[in-house]
Amino acid sequence: MKYRLSLCSAVCALLLFVAPLYCHGENPKQWWHSFDDSRLDTLIAIGMANNYDVSMAMRRIDIAKATVRQAESAWYPQLGLEAGWNKSRQSGRIAGREGSATGTSYFRGEVTMSWEIDVFGKVRAQVNHDKKQMQLSSAEFDGAMLTVQASIATAYFTLLMHRAQLALANEHVASQKQLLSITEKRYKTKLVSKLDVAQASTLYYGTESSIPALESSIEADYNAIAVLLGLERQNLPSGIYEDAELPTARRYVLSDIPADMIRRRPDVVAAEKSIDVAAAALGIAKSEYLPSLSLQASAGTAAHNIGDVFDRQAFTYTVAPTLSWTIFDGFGRRAATASARENMKYEVDNYNMTVIEAVQEVNNALSAYNATLRYIDLVQKAVDSSHESVVLSLDRYKQGLTDFYNVVEAHLSYLTYQNNLVSARGQVLANLIDLYKSLGGGF
Repeated sequence: MKYRLSLCSAVCALLLFVAPLYCHGENPKQWWHSFDDSRLDTLIAIGMANNYDVSMAMRRIDIAKATVRQAESAWYPQLGLEAGWNKSRQSGRIAGREGSATGTSYFRGEVTMSWEIDVFGKVRAQVNHDKKQMQLSSAEFDGAMLTVQASIATAYFTLLMHRAQLALANEHVASQKQLLSITEKRYKTKLVSKLDVAQASTLYYGTESSIPALESSIEADYNAIAVLLGLERQNLPSGIYEDAELPTARRYVLSDIPADMIRRRPDVVAAEKSIDVAAAALGIAKSEYLPSLSLQASAGTAAHNIGDVFDRQAFTYTVAPTLSWTIFDGFGRRAATASARENMKYEVDNYNMTVIEAVQEVNNALSAYNATLRYIDLVQKAVDSSHESVVLSLDRYKQGLTDFYNVVEAHLSYLTYQNNLVSARGQVLANLIDLYKSLGGGF
């Protein structure tokens, strides 16, 4: 089929320049275990149990299952039971001027049966459609789970990143407070001017001013995680407040990518199932051209006196097999079939676009991941160099060989590069999560 060929073409194009990551033996539906963080495992387990997006997706599966059972019920006859008492009176003046009114009253009871025999496959076509819809709901559920898992992992690592930045800020505040104390003492002994004290104060309070924003970001992270877990903030697991370091994000690299890595993505699976649903809907539309065979039957009893209802002469029955076939309906069936066929073509186009976008997402995620790894390596060198600059500039300042401005600049650079390093470590984890997600989980 056209859409399957498009998938193969897209994956082949991806193989020319993409080298995805690989963790040997990893379960693609438990990709977050590669981070080896028990807290993250706990958060995702709670999220899978409580998150409302996952819950709603699961309910859509239950609805689809019930719809299938409802459609399958059409294979069986419908049985009914009726019982009652009838009384009626007819006018005696209808046929002419002479005549007496007549009245009747009787007890009755009967069993009824209605059955549309699926000789021509109409019921089978509807059942097939509803089963395909259930499979689509299942794929959408997988997509909802993957999205929530990735969101929880991203929010958790963002929390760790902000906490690391807060610890870094507190560390620099303590260091810069000592530096301020040094300049004040040197100023009191008239070794330096007031300018040095002012510059040290600016450095100290500037760094301290970043702490409230970081604390606010951390609170927002906790709240975001609580929403993703379907919990109130105070009910978050206690382990989330414990100290934890950002995990490593480096993974092994493969030279190619199997086509199944793209095909197993929940959105690609859902797009393929949507084609199946549309094809089944086309089958329903075509089945309307076929005749219908139904059977109506009833058996019962009717008698004027209740004591006679079981008399043999009171027994009644009807049997009415019916073959019905619509010959002309104003071209309504033709229009319905054309609409269903166009909808199937639309779903094929949507599948092809989904595959193309999936390949693009893999490319973007992998490119961002590799670029961030290279950035981390370079920033780490800048951190090491700036730390050396802090030590040397402070030593030269104490010896009176350089201005305090050089010390300030060294401290600012050191803090900036350290912050950049922490941010990059958080970003590369987010990139790795995006890569996991773009490949439908693990790989």
